[in-house]
Amino acid sequence: FALVLFAQVGFIVHLIAFLDSVVGRERAAFAVALMTAMAVVGRVLFSFVIDRLNQRLASAISFVSQAMALVVIINVHNEFALIAACALFGFSVGNLITLPALIVQREFAPSSFGVLISLITAINQVTYAFGPGVIGLLRDASGSYSLPFYGCIGLELMAAALIMIRGKKKLS
Repeated sequence: FALVLFAQVGFIVHLIAFLDSVVGRERAAFAVALMTAMAVVGRVLFSFVIDRLNQRLASAISFVSQAMALVVIINVHNEFALIAACALFGFSVGNLITLPALIVQREFAPSSFGVLISLITAINQVTYAFGPGVIGLLRDASGSYSLPFYGCIGLELMAAALIMIRGKKKLS
């Protein structure tokens, strides 16, 4: 989750700057507003079904959907496609805050919940705090957003694979 939040927060902070040169400031603002609205819609809709889903798989699908949206955003300069990709990206934004707690609740003893959630939160916050700065540095070094956004795709896909790996259960 730390990898995805790094990519997600870094991307969102730089989205207006990226879209401004492609579709203009007004359309860029609309795309970000739509992404935000879709984050709310996604979180509400997800809340109705998440208890019945494999939460690790749901997380992986969310990560991959964001990576796919980033591929479109980087490579397609059609206004409608960019706005649709921002909506797709936004659909899972809010869920990345909720899913770690649900996975911990399902897979660990209740007595461990507080410690694990505190640790996860600390790691996530320290990690994603660097996202916008690293993406900005990579953008300045490379001259475009392609390199940092492809890096975000790599982080999202790596996280999708990692979330599916479960630790081995101890035998009593």
